[in-house]
Amino acid sequence: MSTTLRSAGSRVNHVIGPMVMLIGVAAGIAAIVLAIALDALPFLVLFVPAALAVGGGAFVLWGARRSRLLIDETGFTWAGFVGRQHAVRWDTLHRLLPPPPGASRVVAIAELRDGSSVEVRALWDSPTSPSALLGGSDHSAARNALIAAHREWLSTRR
Repeated sequence: MSTTLRSAGSRVNHVIGPMVMLIGVAAGIAAIVLAIALDALPFLVLFVPAALAVGGGAFVLWGARRSRLLIDETGFTWAGFVGRQHAVRWDTLHRLLPPPPGASRVVAIAELRDGSSVEVRALWDSPTSPSALLGGSDHSAARNALIAAHREWLSTRR
């Protein structure tokens, strides 16, 4: 029953990260070939941007893999590109509420049994992303998946 939902930016970064890493590897190989072929050691300076590209691509890929909404049998967990990971267990959840109008980054509001509430900001999109520029992100599919998983958990508890 485990489901993973990602934002459009996160899905794109799954491609961008490895591409940047590949460019870094190619730059490193080019530095070695140029240094050997032209017998000029200054070409080895190209290893600096190559290392930066490999590291930057790895960071983008790490953030893309981390940024998600994971729904499973015990509850749901979400994390952004950076920052701490949040989790809500089904047994602590009272109900899921729709986000207030104008809260384009909130998937749902989790109202807990202790009376507190948590904003589920799982599928963050950049304010300059095309979906945000064209009227805001639509997180209804993620919200519906959360509600369906909670209903399924409730049906197994009765």
